[in-house]
Amino acid sequence: MLCFSYGSNMASRYLRKYCPTASPVMRADLPNYRVEFRRFSTDMEGGISSIMEAPGDMVRGVMYEIPLREVKELDILEDIPKGLYRRDTFLVLGEDGQWHPAEVYRVVNPSGPYEPAAQYIDMMIEGAREHDLDALYIEYLESLRHNVT
Repeated sequence: MLCFSYGSNMASRYLRKYCPTASPVMRADLPNYRVEFRRFSTDMEGGISSIMEAPGDMVRGVMYEIPLREVKELDILEDIPKGLYRRDTFLVLGEDGQWHPAEVYRVVNPSGPYEPAAQYIDMMIEGAREHDLDALYIEYLESLRHNVT
């Protein structure tokens, strides 16, 4: 199953703790959305990401191929059984110029926005660098990190 990762799950080191055979397929973008930190994590002591509709904006990320049995483990990590996140199918634009249906996790009842959790934004930056996402996007993530207290 294709999953589009835009948050901490972009970092394969983190994702493979839960999905050991996850394999990056390509960079991808989700147009008309933006990343916002709309859920507060008490574990990480700060905001964690979701996507929010934003005409003209773009979410940068990575498509991973993940076996269905591991996606079910990811559902648990993402608190789907608790109703905190949900998984929906979106069309994302791959770096190959083609549209691909991919699973995307997002917060069910967004609140905040919150200041990003330092550990969380560090994983986003690690994943963005690992997959060589757009340099301006990496700079944007780094600017968020510099503002975290």
